[in-house]
Parts: sequence; C-alpha cells; structure tokens
Amino acid sequence: MSNRPVEQRLIDAVDAGEVLDLAGDGAVDEAAMRSWGAERTISASLVRDLVRGSAEADPHGVRLRGARISGRIDLTNITSTVAIELRDCLLADGLTLSNAHLPAVALVGCRVDGTVEASRLTAPTFSLAETTVKGTVRLLAAHLGTLDCTGARLESANGPALDADGLRTDQSVFLRDGFTAASANKHGTVRLVGADIGGQLNCSRAFFQNTAGPALDVGNAEVSHEMLLDDGAAVTSATEGAVRLIGAQLGSLTGAGARIGSDIGPAVVADGLRVDRDLALDWGFTATGGGDRAVLELTFVRVGGSLALDLDGVDSVDLDGLTYAGLPWPRSARRWLTTLRAHTPGYQAQAYQQLAGAYRTAGHDRDARAILIAQRRDQITRAGLSRSERAWGRFTGFTLGYGYQPWRALLLLLATLATAVVLSVVVGGHHGGLAQKPGTAACSTVDQIGVGLDLGTPLLKTGARDRCQPTATATGQTLTVAGWFLQLLAWTFATLFIAGFTSAVRKT
Repeated sequence: MSNRPVEQRLIDAVDAGEVLDLAGDGAVDEAAMRSWGAERTISASLVRDLVRGSAEADPHGVRLRGARISGRIDLTNITSTVAIELRDCLLADGLTLSNAHLPAVALVGCRVDGTVEASRLTAPTFSLAETTVKGTVRLLAAHLGTLDCTGARLESANGPALDADGLRTDQSVFLRDGFTAASANKHGTVRLVGADIGGQLNCSRAFFQNTAGPALDVGNAEVSHEMLLDDGAAVTSATEGAVRLIGAQLGSLTGAGARIGSDIGPAVVADGLRVDRDLALDWGFTATGGGDRAVLELTFVRVGGSLALDLDGVDSVDLDGLTYAGLPWPRSARRWLTTLRAHTPGYQAQAYQQLAGAYRTAGHDRDARAILIAQRRDQITRAGLSRSERAWGRFTGFTLGYGYQPWRALLLLLATLATAVVLSVVVGGHHGGLAQKPGTAACSTVDQIGVGLDLGTPLLKTGARDRCQPTATATGQTLTVAGWFLQLLAWTFATLFIAGFTSAVRKT
C-alpha cells in the first residue's frame, strides 16, 4: 500500500535524520490539534514501522512535530535503536510501550487522549514534558535513565495518573515546574511505591490531587539524592495521607513552602522513613488534616542529619521514635516543648529524650534539664498513671524538680531548720515552752537556738537539750509535738536531697 504524501514526507525526514515540522509557526493548542485534517495525520502503524526500522529508519529517530496520530501507537516488545520524539502532537488513542527497549521516548507538548502503557519499558530517556495525558501513565517496573515530566498534566478518571510502582531510574525523576496530576483512585494519584531512583525526585512547584486516596505515594521507595517537594508545591487529598512516605529511604527531604492537606486523617504519613542527610519542612511549610490523628506523622523516622520543622504551619505532629542529629530548628527549646506538650496525640517519652539529648550534646545542660522536667510533667498529665503515681510525681516535682533540681529539697531542709529555730526561740523562750534542766546552767537564748537546730537538723546534736527541756505546760507539749513533725520533715528533705543528687528518683 502506498503512503499518503504527508506520511512519505515523514519517511523521507526520518531517512535523512531530520525533523518533520508540520506546524511551523501555526497554533499548537488543543483546539488547533483537533482541527487538523488528513494533511496533518500520520498513522500509528507507520510510526511503529519506522521504530522497528523496516521503513529505512535512520538511528537519529522518528522526530515529528505538529501532527495528529491516527490509531494507537503500539511498540510492545519492540527492541530498536530508533528513538521516538513527538512534539506538539495529538495522540487520540494513546501509546503502548510495554516491554520495549528503546534509546529514547519523548512526548513534548503533546496531548494524549488515552493511557500510556509503558510497564517494563527500558529507555535511557522518557519524557512527557509539557504533555497532557487524559488517562493513566503506567511505568510499572520500567527501567529508565531519566523520567522527565516537567510541566506535564496527567489526569485519570479510572486509575492513578502516574502508576510507577517498582520504577528504576539511573538518574532523576522530574515532576516539577507546573506538573499537575489528578485522579479519583483509592490507590493514589502518583504512585512510586518501591521505586529505585538513582538521582533526585524533584517535585518542586508541582500539584497533586486525589479525591479518593493518597495524592503522592512514595512508600518503600529509595531516592539516592534529594526529594524536593518545595517552592509552592501543593498536595491535597480527600482521604488520609495526602503524602505517604512509609518505609521510604531518601537522601534528603526538602518541603520548604509546600502546602499539604487531607480532609480526613493526617496530611503526611511517614512511618519508618529513613533520611540519610537533612529533613527540612520549613520556611512556610503547612499541613492540615482532620480527625484525631496527628496532621504530620513522623513516627520512627530516622534522620541522619538535621531536622527543621515549621511548627507554626502544623497543627499537630507525631514524633514518637523520631531520631535526628544536632539541634532541631527552630532553636527555641520552649517552642519545641509547647509542641510536644500541646500538639502531639499523647505523651511521647522518646521525643522528649531525643530533644533533651540533642541539647545536652550541644552543651545546653540547662535547656536539657528543662526538657526532662517538662517530660515528667507531661507524663503525669497524659501517660495514664495511677492516682498514687501521679501524687508521688507531683510531690517529687515540688521537692526535687523530678530529681533534676535537688537544690529544692536542700532549700526545704534549710526552711525546716529555720522554722525549728524560730519555733524554739519564740515558743520555747518567750512563751515558756522550754525550761532549765535541774542541776544545769540557765537555758539561754543560745541554748534555745541549739534546741531548734537539734529539732531541724538530722544527725546534728548541739548538746543544748542537755540544758533545756520542754515544760509540762500546753506550750511545752506543743513544742514537743512540733519538734517530732519538724524532725520528720528534716529527715524527709535530707533523704530526698541525697536521692535527687544521686539521681535515684529520676523516672522518665
């Protein structure tokens, strides 16, 4: 069968290693594409033949601009050295590249009305830059050098917009600069579950939306370099977990200026995430969610470098099991304590211990002690302790600062001693509570002070009680009973001081 003139022009261009540009300076928007007639139409079967090399194809590849492709391009199982580059073209029936081995596939500025089936595709370059796809782009277990979807618009009514579970790239994945993906699929809008990305995952200035499931799922993926979800990136979902990073391993994570929201449940779920270097969700990062769970779930996340969180942009966080190196940002221990006390789903001992350890390592011992004291208070309030445990905790808090401020017990001991002395002088001397023992010298004021010291100081005996004794009057009996009580207090505060000084009562 002879080829139509426009198709013969494409054959000649491919044979010469040139681009066939049918658009020239004309419009290439959607309305213009749909108005193109037979003079701008290329059959999908011809593209297949050219890629296979059966029509004298040049290794420079099939390079076509401003054409309408008739039929679905099917390159299933084809291994070829011929690249395919379509610019500003309309593919009304989609594209199949499953199990193909090609040097490059580039659809730039195109419109695809149908799915792009490219599971297990092997290609050094795969590009959908500035392309609109009305259907799922499927790259399951594909092996690519680079995936470039810069500025692409992916929309699927029946499945994920980008389904790339098990994708492997030697270099980077670009979903950036106006990239938009939307779906109503419960499994996710953009799926990179179990992907292995050799470079960065760049989602800067991208937009992800899902009305039935997660919008961006990178669970169990490995990203060797940065994951960038910053510079105004927006992720929204009508269900829990707009962004899922469960079990992923990233070189670093940057979310500065990102806006993430879920109508139900947490906005970000990152249980078990590992970040080799820094994790930064700062500089205008916001996350919103609904329900009882934390908006930002960072449970058992391991960060090899520094941690930065914009605490003003997140209503609640779950930091249980989170570890990081160095002082977290913001540097204010007070702000972190407010977050741990008032913006976490419950008492989280490990989060306090991690924060205190970071400040202690940095040489801020006072802040570290304040954090540990705040932890004990939060434990008493929210950890579900028994009534007796709470009572003991409050008592040790008042007397010892939970073991971190033993000077409190020492001050109370000194106050007890002063009370004993005043009581001995006032009640014993001025009101007749003390009298001279028979056969001894007079009970002087100094002796009365000595009696007070004996009453208020454990193990200290001045000998004053050998000369002064309580009288049989009501005043003397009151002094005797008060003395027993003061000795009990003195022993208690002395014991607590020693226990606090030796850390015996610290329980965190």
